[in-house]
Amino acid sequence: MQPENLFDPSHYESVRRPLLEATTLPPWCYTSAVFYEREVECIFKRCWQFVGRSDEIPAPGDYLSFDGAGGPVVIIRGEDQQIRAFYNVCRHRGTRMLDGMGCARRVVCPYHSWVYRTDGSLERAPGMAETVGFDLEAEGLLPVRFSQWAGFMFICYAPDGPTLEHSLGNLPTFFESYQPYNLACVRRIEYQVRSNWKLLMENALEAYHTGTVHRDTLGRQDSKPVPSDGDWGALYAYIDNHDSMAVLPGTATSLPHIEGLTGDQLRGSYFTDLYPCTQFVFAQDSMWWLAIEPTGVDTCKLVLGSCFPESTIALENFEAALPSYYERWDRATPEDNAIAEAQQLGQSVNRPAGRFAAEEFCVHQLSNWVLDRVLD
Repeated sequence: MQPENLFDPSHYESVRRPLLEATTLPPWCYTSAVFYEREVECIFKRCWQFVGRSDEIPAPGDYLSFDGAGGPVVIIRGEDQQIRAFYNVCRHRGTRMLDGMGCARRVVCPYHSWVYRTDGSLERAPGMAETVGFDLEAEGLLPVRFSQWAGFMFICYAPDGPTLEHSLGNLPTFFESYQPYNLACVRRIEYQVRSNWKLLMENALEAYHTGTVHRDTLGRQDSKPVPSDGDWGALYAYIDNHDSMAVLPGTATSLPHIEGLTGDQLRGSYFTDLYPCTQFVFAQDSMWWLAIEPTGVDTCKLVLGSCFPESTIALENFEAALPSYYERWDRATPEDNAIAEAQQLGQSVNRPAGRFAAEEFCVHQLSNWVLDRVLD
């Protein structure tokens, strides 16, 4: 039964115990609108969130939109080649202006045709000549904090607070061998999922389910924890004698491994969680991301992006090899989405919290990271 004060730390003492003594988050953490609103205020409006790759918007005017819990944002490359982030709303009456991805050398509001430049400044406001004290220079788009690491772009709704560098901690150093600055995104695909964001993220953070949920696709994977410093966690997953974790087992691939990888990097993949809800997967020959955008207490959008080194993309056989990678992502992702939706349905049952298995170390870490930020 849901307690009266959801944010009393005493309700979560069992979650705080060491992994093999702990329980999972109670069901109300996935169904309560009150708990979700606290997450929005304390997590999604304050933390850095991944939005895409800079190579996805290479030319002036290229943009992508992000509909995060803190409001709609547009990330756009200016005429000066600088990338900026703004709230994706007109300063006049708050109309959302740009959708998806595209190119706009001028941003025009669909309501009253106010025109903004790519640097966010207001160029023209029809019909406002008689408005007393109206100043074009003071009515530009509202900026949102923006930062990058190795071509990965992030926004933060909070105007101040920790830098992206501080939040990433040792992640850039840990994955330096993968040369992420040389990656390019070749596809992004979106899914609407009927589950709380945490269920989808938790599923991505353990290999415990792979032999069951992905019995006929990925098969059983082994995993071990990865030490991390910063607002991220990770597991290392591997399948012996498997040349690439980015294709289905038994699938031959002709694409080369990323140059300079050694040891475990050549044997398996690192599945990270950039808190709160983005996963970067660094594999032997590629990289992909799962970016979750909460849209309500029991719904979210999942964006799957696929990246390869630019040198690999330039190979003559690259296009011919791609279908094997797409098959892996296009078959496994719906399986994960479906099991998250099945879990969401089960959260309505008044039941005690479950227990953690040894392989669910990253799920336990995420649960406690969330509690650290939302509890009184």
